[in-house]
Parts: sequence; C-alpha cells; structure tokens
Amino acid sequence: MPAELILPPGSTLLNELSRAARDDRCVFFAGLPGVGKTLLVQQLAVLADRLGRRVHLLQWDVARLAFETPALLSRYPEVEGVTHAALRKAVGVWVRDAIRVWDRLHPDAGDLLIGETPLIGNRLIELVRVQDDPAERVLQSDRTEFLVPAPSQRVREAIERARAREMERPSHERETANAPLSLVQAQWSQVVEAATLLDIALPQAPTDYEPAVYAAVYSRLLRHRRHHVLFIDELLVPRGSAYALEVPVQSELRPNQDDVELAMTTVEDWPPDRVAMAVERWYAV
Repeated sequence: MPAELILPPGSTLLNELSRAARDDRCVFFAGLPGVGKTLLVQQLAVLADRLGRRVHLLQWDVARLAFETPALLSRYPEVEGVTHAALRKAVGVWVRDAIRVWDRLHPDAGDLLIGETPLIGNRLIELVRVQDDPAERVLQSDRTEFLVPAPSQRVREAIERARAREMERPSHERETANAPLSLVQAQWSQVVEAATLLDIALPQAPTDYEPAVYAAVYSRLLRHRRHHVLFIDELLVPRGSAYALEVPVQSELRPNQDDVELAMTTVEDWPPDRVAMAVERWYAV
C-alpha cells in the first residue's frame, strides 16, 4: 500500500516536517525505539517527494546489518537482542565518512538525506560529537537538523502496543528487526542513568517513560547540533506499515564489504576495554 500523508492538517507536527522538507538538506530523527521515528521518516519522505526533493536514507537498523555477518557475529555475538558493543562502535566509525561521501556525490540543493539515528547506547552517537573531519561541516550546517520525537505517555503506550502486534504478525520484512519490548525498556533505563550522570534533574526515579526527562537527555546529547524536540500528543495510525516508503529513494547509505573491513580494523586496533568504555559512556558528547 503506498504511503500516504497522515499528519493532522494544521498541526504543529505537519508544520515542522513541512518546513524541514522544504528547507533542510539533512534531517535526522533521534530518539529511543518506540517513539515513532520510522513513521516520521516515512511522512517526511512523502512531504519531500511532493516538493520535488530527491530522498536519500540512512537508518541504523539497515546500516548495522552489514556488520552482522556470520564471521563477525561468531566473534561479537548479539546477546538478548542487543548488538555487540564492538559492532555498534564500528558502525559509528563508518557513518561519518559515509556522510562526507554522500555530501560529495549529491551536492544539489534538491537532495535530502533523512536519517533514523537512535543515539542511545552508542547507536550512531558519533554524528553528534564534534570532530575535526570533513563530515563536521555537513553536520554543523544550518541546513542539517536533528528532530527528537517525544510522544506523550498515552501515545507512547499506543506505539508499544502496535510494535508488539507488528513483531507478532509482521506486514513488512523490516518489522522483524524492531527492538523487542524488553530492549525498549532497557534503553529507557539507560536514559534515566544518563540523566543522573549528566546532572539532569529528575522529578523522581522514573521506571516508565517520562517525556520531559527523555527530551532533556536528548537535548543535552544534541547541544552541538541544530535540533528541535517534537512533543507529540496526536496518535498517528499508518495505513499499512510505517516501513512502506512508496516514494522514489535515490540512495540508501549502507556499508559495503570494504567499509565493514576498514571500520572493524579501526575498532579491533583499540584495546577491548577502550571499546567497552567508549560504548558504556555513549552519552559523553
């Protein structure tokens, strides 16, 4: 089923995404699993296509698959649905150069890169760290923006119920790669831990999702990037799968075999405790 625009007419969310579709060159949706990033990627792509923009994609769940070869998984196995720290770090090593190459190959103002970048637990966190490399110019541009979907508790609960249904009866092949609900809860615990370590005031010790805490942590992570929190209280129901992106996609950033080997060589040159510490301190930006 073709993707349709389902954003409420006149809503703040429609206005923000319409602005981004018109003005930005790179838009990255940052946030936890279960906040609606995939659906907003789809909706932004629909808006951009209607404006005649050429859509390009970068998605964590797609990029990491290139590193999940039998040989690498035998050395760096996934445990309870969690990608090994070394592989998470390697994807981050790859991604900044991928941004540089994309920018060089697609210099026209009509090209729009839409990314899904969780950041949590060192999942593409490298994009928000200031580094002295060619990608920094792109990432600090006033036409690059990080958007943080922050659904209300009511909307978040509805998303989690939908996620459980999708994983039980997937309608799109990429739904099978969704983070299981146990990992969703574990990553919320990481947000609470990061808030404590970053001296972000907690009204209590929240065991369940709290939009204000979540928004405060991600705003801190993105302090070196142009960013905006999208507080969402509208329940958006896609017609079909949120992964169904029935607009032309010019390219999708994903590592090839040489990219994987180069990134893994870099990571494997580091002592294992350095890799573990870097991933454990993912929030230090």
